Amino acid sequence: MQKLGGAAIHMKRGEAEYLFGEKEIQVIPMIPFEDQVCEFLDRLSKALREDLEAKQYPDIMTFAFWIRKANILKLKTLYQKKEVRVGKGLIFHIAPSNVPINFAYTFVFGLLSGNSNIVKVSSKRFIQTDLICKIMNQLILEGFDWVAKRNAIVLYRQEEVELTREFSYACDGRVIWGGDQTIAEIRKAPLQPRSVEITFADRYSFGIISAKAILDASDKERVILAKNFYNDTYLMDQNACSTPHLICWMGTEEEVEVAKELFWKEVYQKSKSYPLEEIKASEKYTIFCEMAANGVLSSWKRYDNFLYVGQLLELPKDICRLRGKFGLFYEYHLKDWKELSGHLGKKVQTCAIYGIESSEVSEWIVESHSMGVDRIVPFGKTLDMGLIWDGYDIIYTFSRCIVL
Repeated sequence: MQKLGGAAIHMKRGEAEYLFGEKEIQVIPMIPFEDQVCEFLDRLSKALREDLEAKQYPDIMTFAFWIRKANILKLKTLYQKKEVRVGKGLIFHIAPSNVPINFAYTFVFGLLSGNSNIVKVSSKRFIQTDLICKIMNQLILEGFDWVAKRNAIVLYRQEEVELTREFSYACDGRVIWGGDQTIAEIRKAPLQPRSVEITFADRYSFGIISAKAILDASDKERVILAKNFYNDTYLMDQNACSTPHLICWMGTEEEVEVAKELFWKEVYQKSKSYPLEEIKASEKYTIFCEMAANGVLSSWKRYDNFLYVGQLLELPKDICRLRGKFGLFYEYHLKDWKELSGHLGKKVQTCAIYGIESSEVSEWIVESHSMGVDRIVPFGKTLDMGLIWDGYDIIYTFSRCIVL
């Protein structure tokens, strides 16, 4: 049973393993961006950046940089309005199994919106999860014991449906990160009548590059672009929902042919640093053969085993099936914006751009009445998390407005 104002929630625990926090959670709603929350996040940021083991993981370092004081205060300014807001209470987060660091971001979303939180991490053990939880547990001794009393990071098998049902009904809000089937299964666990829910389902992302911009760029600028593209794609094995799989080229036939060669050559050089295991190379080759057999490709180019690029005959009706892994991408020469009409459905999330104005893309999306594309960002920024994600304002969703 859930009680607010500092009282604990008593629930059966089954097979849950607590990586951080206590089994009896104190639910104390706070205003968004509460000072003590910002202080905790800044201390966690410093501790992660000072930890020698954590430094070995780029995704942890990116997260640590994101929660530093300067960035959190910058985000806070976006919500400094006259209205009075306070957290809804307890938020239950179900993190995905394919992005190790995601559990930490969703936890921060809950904290910043003024809530206590239960975060279910993937039953697949990730070193990043253990490292961050280890450091948070160390911070308890530095005066941040209140964080452990009001929050919990738990690990249990997806088959433990009773735990999911219990946590779900105790919460005032639920966040589900996962595939469509996973979301459907979890939604069988009922919520309280006034509870809210956000689901971050299967999404698809693509990119648009101006061939002329590539040709006009210096060698150094093309190297930077290739590095940004590598970080967007290879670092997550192309598993992130915001990772671009399809590259649309804009420009004349001659410009595009030359620009493609320059771009992929630089990406290939950067991809040599990618830890390509045999099982990854085998799976990538299998996917590529299947796409070639389906008659989707007009031609393809292979840069050793590190990079495969398939040229499309035309854009399929459902571009979301153009998915690559471990360095497999698709490309298409886009002659006119109208060619994208009908292809940008609800599953399309991020459009990465280079040499294209974001306003030009957004105007076309609005004018074409597209159901998809929630983000337009430069290459190198597709994995940057924000408090508005998939079109949801997370702070507003998980806090309530007190009308005066």
